[in-house]
Amino acid sequence: MTKETIKKKNYFRRIYPQSKSDFKMYFSMTWPIVIGEILFCINGFLDNFMVSHIPSGIDALTYSNTYTNIIYTIFFAIQGIAAMFVGQYYGKKDFDKVKQIINLRILLYLIIVLPFALSAWIIPNQLIYLVGGSKVKEDVISEGRMYLMLIAVSWLITCFNFNTNMQLNETGHSNLAFISASLTLVSNASVNAILLYAFKSNAYYAAIGTIASALVCLTSDSLLTYYKDRAIFVNFFKIFHVSKPIAIQILRRIPAMLITIAAMITIPIRMIIWSRGYPDDLIHGSNIGHFWMGIGAITILGLVESLATIASAITSACSTNVSYFVAGNLGRDNYEDAEKHAYALRGFHAFFGFCLSIIMLFVVLIIAYSKTTIKGAQDSIIKNLDFYYKQKNAAFLFNDIFNDQKNLIEQGILNEAKNQIYIFGYNKSPEQFNDFLINSNNKAITNWISQMKDQIGIVFRKTFLYCCLSFILFNPLWCWFYTAAALPRAGGRNIIGSLTILGAFWSSFIWLNILIFGISKPYHLSLEITYFLFYSFDIVRLLIFEIIAWKTNWKRNVTVEIEHIHKKLNAKKISG
Repeated sequence: MTKETIKKKNYFRRIYPQSKSDFKMYFSMTWPIVIGEILFCINGFLDNFMVSHIPSGIDALTYSNTYTNIIYTIFFAIQGIAAMFVGQYYGKKDFDKVKQIINLRILLYLIIVLPFALSAWIIPNQLIYLVGGSKVKEDVISEGRMYLMLIAVSWLITCFNFNTNMQLNETGHSNLAFISASLTLVSNASVNAILLYAFKSNAYYAAIGTIASALVCLTSDSLLTYYKDRAIFVNFFKIFHVSKPIAIQILRRIPAMLITIAAMITIPIRMIIWSRGYPDDLIHGSNIGHFWMGIGAITILGLVESLATIASAITSACSTNVSYFVAGNLGRDNYEDAEKHAYALRGFHAFFGFCLSIIMLFVVLIIAYSKTTIKGAQDSIIKNLDFYYKQKNAAFLFNDIFNDQKNLIEQGILNEAKNQIYIFGYNKSPEQFNDFLINSNNKAITNWISQMKDQIGIVFRKTFLYCCLSFILFNPLWCWFYTAAALPRAGGRNIIGSLTILGAFWSSFIWLNILIFGISKPYHLSLEITYFLFYSFDIVRLLIFEIIAWKTNWKRNVTVEIEHIHKKLNAKKISG
């Protein structure tokens, strides 16, 4: 047997836990993080799902939550780098420095969020147009504006609860983070159920549930930390307690943070590209179904991307586990153990991701065949017809609709509906036309609308299902490469890690632009095929992260840096 064969064999053995005890250790650490992250992601999904029965509800929230996702992306970029210091200092039992890092993260988050919140309160309409383009429907703007102004309040609260929850995970208290996440989900679901279903409020009231759940999360995190691990409890009245050495150590990583942010910002702004490729355009259509259906990429992907974040909840554990098992050992100079965990976590995370994908397959099927999921899109047909009636060339547009429906709707129903609208005429007010559609008890119109709703349901369900299959398929791959991506940062190689993420993410984003504007639009590819082709590029990203992890010397103890910083500061004082 050659040396090369032995190396290959050893590599494939090392990428899985080496013993049952290792597997149990990883599992006991990972499952609360994953469940907690799933509950955290479900909070975002809940808003979209619980407004799916409201016309334009999904669209309004998706446009607005693009900014929420941008903020979370920035939070994760900063947390991903600072987490390794938390892991190493906690492993060294230097708890005061752990609290100082959390304080500094809170301050950085507040500096980032304030401009977003002020913009949401001052120019909400412009923010929605920036994401969706100039053709966003009026009712979407109306709902989205109010939701955006309310959700901005939750952004400020999240500056605190994001850190308190992540601190629990980063210090090995994932079971406590899970309890807090459970309470957060229950509070969000309860408030949403009361407001959206019991009181039948507008879609923007979903933001109130998010605000309430953010406060619950912050309170429960703080209480659990205080009673279970008081040494790392963060007093919010002392968030300015950050020593100069810690500030220098973290802030000198700002270039790495900015590079990571520049890379990860491509994730939420993808939605802008999708909305341009498959726009909310009732005149020319979106290339999803038929133009009169009013189904754009946002309508479908608002739900799909929310579910994708749930499926990829394990990727949050990737960074946290690397922080705890790899960075924690590096902080104690246990380099062999750190390397062992670095390999074994790849296979473990991928296996966990595969199991989660299987579960998500059943979840997706249940959601796809739920009447609530398609109800909002179906009920939008009335507003779509109202829109056409308001146009100067209404007669021409309705003629186009009837011609387009010849092979979709029974000819008898189509002819009767056409005659009834012709008799009604195109010279009435929009209010009269709306009343004619809803309250006239005209059997021909009722049957026509019913069949249009059926066709919308078929298209929505098919597109939704096929798009979901893409993220279900690629989820284990994401788990693998996010583990590899975290390794350089574990040893303080933040610039290398961040530049790698920058290259990998921007190459993926460039591929999306080529796919949308160079291939999909000219050749009229369906959304589901384009979505699959986009994620196929992740095979290239996997290769990039693996090569960098292999070539980088990340086995370093960065806690010794603080000693050098202290020496430099003391030397300056003496010389001064």
